[in-house]
Amino acid sequence: CTPIGGWWNQVMLSQRMNVITDEGILTGVIGSKPPHALSPEERKKPVEIKNMFIDIGVADKEEAEKAGVKIGDQITPHMEFTEMANKNYLLAKAWDNRMGCVVAVDVLQNLEGEDLNVNVVSGATVQEEVGLRGAKTSANKVKPDLAISVDVGIAWDTPGMKPENGKGKLGDGPLVVLMDASNIGHVGFRRHIQKVAEENGIPFQFQAVPGGGTDSGGFHVANEGVPSVNIGVPLRYMHSNVSILHKEDVNNAVKLITEIVKSLDDDTVENIIW
Repeated sequence: CTPIGGWWNQVMLSQRMNVITDEGILTGVIGSKPPHALSPEERKKPVEIKNMFIDIGVADKEEAEKAGVKIGDQITPHMEFTEMANKNYLLAKAWDNRMGCVVAVDVLQNLEGEDLNVNVVSGATVQEEVGLRGAKTSANKVKPDLAISVDVGIAWDTPGMKPENGKGKLGDGPLVVLMDASNIGHVGFRRHIQKVAEENGIPFQFQAVPGGGTDSGGFHVANEGVPSVNIGVPLRYMHSNVSILHKEDVNNAVKLITEIVKSLDDDTVENIIW
């Protein structure tokens, strides 16, 4: 198996998976040795992804092929959407970045019927995890004056995390990302976003992280350069299939981006850029 994107080996062993074939979905599990069969040295070492395998419950290669498995079939974690003890906390796989799609759609619904002074283009880009590729092609096609990427950010509010390393608490509002490894948020645009949030009473958190990246990293270098900022939602257990976010952070991200769009006109955009 070959991972697509940033999978961490320690969250993968013994997970239930869906193998998506042309004939349908097969259930599989990522096999793991029982602890009784591990040497003392093996117990101390994480299993590398290249040494993992998926068991779909067959005896051999021929039986797997008869079940419909082919080279290149997609494999995804099996996880059901769940409301947690506090119903505002939502558990699911792939919040990174299905959450961004939800926010983008809800913003468009909010703007339906509004008399806007700018043209708005929303999209769901592809292959962000392997090189921000869809961001580059979409920005080259649309040629935007400003760009907002919507993605998840790091939650620092769980045991083992160090909140002094960065803000990101579930329920405290969406994240306005100052910088990550792919982009330094445009200062003029970021200040405008802060002003809009404060004027409309929308809670938000600033975040800066040394690693990671979002589609802003592709947008800001497209064409002749596009002022870009990432607006995120804090997420616990990112890049696993048991990630948790807070419903109100999503709702406030929708409100914030809606108000940002409504605040723009030609003069405002010109002032932001320069």
